[in-house]
Parts: sequence; C-alpha cells; structure tokens
Amino acid sequence: MSTDTKNKGPREESVGLAIFKFLPLLVFILLVIFLQLDLLVAAPIAVFAAVVVSMYVNRNNFDAAFEFGVNSVRSIVMVFFVSMFAYGVGECFMATGVGAAIINLSLAAGVTGQTIAPLSFILTCLLSLATGTSWGTFAACAPIFLWLNYILGGNTVLVLGAIAGGSCFGDNIGMISDTTVLSCGMQDIKIIDRVKHQGPWSLICVVLTLIITFAMSLSLPSTQGSLAEALENIPPEAYAALEVERPAALALLEQVQTGVPIYMAIPFVVVIGTAFTGMNTMLCLGCGMVSAMILGTFAGTCTPMTWLNDMVLSAFGESGSWAIVMMMWVAAFGGIMNSMNAFQPLANLVSQAVQECPPSDGLVRYSVRRRQRRPVG
Repeated sequence: MSTDTKNKGPREESVGLAIFKFLPLLVFILLVIFLQLDLLVAAPIAVFAAVVVSMYVNRNNFDAAFEFGVNSVRSIVMVFFVSMFAYGVGECFMATGVGAAIINLSLAAGVTGQTIAPLSFILTCLLSLATGTSWGTFAACAPIFLWLNYILGGNTVLVLGAIAGGSCFGDNIGMISDTTVLSCGMQDIKIIDRVKHQGPWSLICVVLTLIITFAMSLSLPSTQGSLAEALENIPPEAYAALEVERPAALALLEQVQTGVPIYMAIPFVVVIGTAFTGMNTMLCLGCGMVSAMILGTFAGTCTPMTWLNDMVLSAFGESGSWAIVMMMWVAAFGGIMNSMNAFQPLANLVSQAVQECPPSDGLVRYSVRRRQRRPVG
C-alpha cells in the first residue's frame, strides 16, 4: 500500500465502502463471541484492524490513522485520575469503618422475617452508593443477611434478590463507581450531570422495588433476630473465601461485629453532599478519603500510615488494572472508527426512520417545550 497520501483525500462514499467500515467491529465480535478470546486480547486486534481500514478509507499512513486513536485516548485522561480516586474512596470506606457504621445504623432498629428483605435492599443500596462497588457490597452483606434470614425464617430467594438489586444500584448510579466513571469518560459528560439525570428514574425503581419487596414479606414471621447470632453462624469457609477474594469486605464484617462509632458514617455524607454542591469530582472523593482517615484515626480503625500504605496504595494500584487498559483500547477504537465516519450511515438510517414515524401528542408537546427553553444563539 502506498504511503504517499499528502494529496489524497478520503475515498468517495458508497454502499460497499460503508459496509467495509464495519469490518473492525465484525472482527471484534468474531474474536469475542465465536473464538471466545479475552476482551483485553480482542480489543487491540480490533484496533489494528480499524487502523488498516482507516488507512484504506482515508488514504493515510499508519501513523496518521493510529493518531486518531491516540487523540481519543488523550481526551479521556482525566477519567483515569477520577477512577483512581473512586477506587480509593471505596477502599477507604470499606476498611476504615464507614461501611460498618452504615450497616450498624440500619440494623439498630431490629430485624424480623418481615423486614429482612426490605432492610437488606435499603442497606445494600446505601453501601453500594457509599463504596461504589457491587461485588464488594454483595460479598460484605450476603453472609450477614442470608444467615439472619435463616435464623428468622424469611424467604431466601427474596433476600438474595434484594441484596443483588441493592448492590447493583450504587454501582449503576454512584459517582464513585468505576462503571459510572468510565461510562462518563467514554461519553464526555460530567459525572455529577449523569447522576442528576439518572437519579430520578433510578429512585423510582428503588421505591417500586421496596414496595413490592415489603408486600411479599408481609406473610413472613415477625420475630426479631440478633445480628451477633447471625455473624457467629457464618461458616469459616465464607471468611476464608473473603480473605482471598475481598479482604476489605472481611475487614468490614469484623468491624460490624466489634462495632464502630456512629460518626464513621459522616464521610459518606461528605462525599454525597459536596458532589451536589457542584464541587469537582476529584475534590469530592478526596474529601471523603481524608475525612475517613481523620475519623478512622479517632475511632482506632486506621492510622495515617496504614491509610496511605494499605488503603490508598492498594486502591490506586487496583485502579490501574484491567478497566483502565481496556478503556484505552476502546477509546482508541472509537476514535479511529469516528475518523472515517463509520457509524454515520447507520445514524442517518435511524434518524430517517425516526423522522418518518409520526410523533405522539405528548412527544410534540415535549419538543415544543424544549425549543421554548432553548437559549437564543
């Protein structure tokens, strides 16, 4: 292939060329679905397939084609820093006692067979929102609530569903979730804006789930259970598994059992409160980490040095693993595909289909209101 590309522009659009532009995406699908390669292997291959296609479509050389991907990665570098802080605040909240304080406050009123499922749902929603991790929340809360449920004679399937649903809630909407951070970076929007726009319907889902869960629990026993009894009955195998897979969750369980001061819940309020004041996301997360360290020092759950060497260092190291590397390849892939307008024909087709569909009266009224609120110029 010739590298003399200075006087050549992109090739003329045609149906065949539009289909050819989708070749890198087809390569990625083939590698992942049919050959079952790991995403971290399939993504680089798809990127280089996109480079080859871009070289043909745009009539440029390798350096110029790959530069589109590099520029796309440059545009999301800030997301990597936010992701580091998100991992950091999640680790600090799990290890310093913030998560344990939230659990103990939720269980203070007492638990019965009728309230175990709704309470486990509310608690996992709060804990996943505070720590930004769904699997961490599930690992920390499942042993507690499943054993409480067994003691109280509750519905195991209902409690398991409540724990899973609540754990995913915070990972989906929480501003310190790596899922939220990475998706915002890929779409070039502010994290707090995503949270504000996604919040209303997410809260509606929470309320509906809570109502349904409570209604299904009304026929269950109303006898009150003991948290201490549930923790004592957790099998050693569960603790051993947590020690290997999620040490922070094991520390949280131990803190729940020994107890932590109520004021350890304050860092959670600090992060949420500062976020909704419009403060920079990194500053919000930094305030949560520092406040957890200060209060944890008074509570005896950490020292400044263990906070730095164990929690912050561990979280920062983990944040630079699979997710960040994968995001770099995805961003590069998107940048190269965008350089040749690979998805423009598909976007035009969807836009044409939408325009041909007659809008409902409600949609027309909504569009009119949007145009009226739109600032002039």
